[in-house]
Amino acid sequence: MIIQSRVLLLVLSSFVLFSFAIQAQEFRTIKDERLLIIETDEGNVYVELAPEFAPKHVERVVQLSRKQRYTATEFYRVIEGFVAQAGPGGKQNSRLAPLKLEALNKTENLDYSIVQSNDLFAPFTAFSNGFAIALNRDKSEFWLTHCPGVVAMARGNEADSATSDFYITIGQAPRYLDRIMTIFGRVVYGMDVVQRTKRGVTGENGLLPNQQKPTQILNTYVAIDLPKENRPIIRVEKTQGQVFEQKLQARKNRNHAFFFEKPPAVLDVCQVPLTVEFEAPELKS
Repeated sequence: MIIQSRVLLLVLSSFVLFSFAIQAQEFRTIKDERLLIIETDEGNVYVELAPEFAPKHVERVVQLSRKQRYTATEFYRVIEGFVAQAGPGGKQNSRLAPLKLEALNKTENLDYSIVQSNDLFAPFTAFSNGFAIALNRDKSEFWLTHCPGVVAMARGNEADSATSDFYITIGQAPRYLDRIMTIFGRVVYGMDVVQRTKRGVTGENGLLPNQQKPTQILNTYVAIDLPKENRPIIRVEKTQGQVFEQKLQARKNRNHAFFFEKPPAVLDVCQVPLTVEFEAPELKS
């Protein structure tokens, strides 16, 4: 049931120490067809989908959501500091055609803001339309990076074996998964909910003990399928333009008096908080 009271919140995707991070920012509104809502028994998670980067995976997730294939499923594999994995699994997956990996993309016509050169895992890192990316040395190809909060499709050992189950990164940057997994979205609001998912046993590959009830997915929605007056409104900080470039430089060159010893002028793409303005009705079963 949709309750039509609305709440407006200003949130950051990670901790911000100084006020420059919330000054003079520019925002864009996430389109309804790009917003996936995951309703869990811990609260709601809002995911911005990335059809321009992983079109077939986004199409599959939207299709399964509309068929209610994620309804009454669970986060069955949760590893502290790593990922929370969910989905129908089992026989459901065996009925679906596996998806071809969508990890690498061409940079032609891509707008992006460079964050760092000589990144630990790539020649360059950058932001494009809110997503953290990495680029090869001649900047002809790019891939999405495994920063906290990204949503990607689970698979078997074969590269082209993903079907329906997905994971959300809940730890700091398992970047060694870059280029070998398909990232199809990112959590823009509700990471506190994701962090409340019940943890599994590390030695058991994150599977929960039989006596412990996993965090439940009650339902999933694509915002455009909701009545217009009940659709969430989420505005996210723009990651192109002079204002964002200034923010990157300020985070890279720490000139605040707090830093009596100035750190190196390097910036991890996963350590750039993006501001979110959130206005949405509460979703309840």
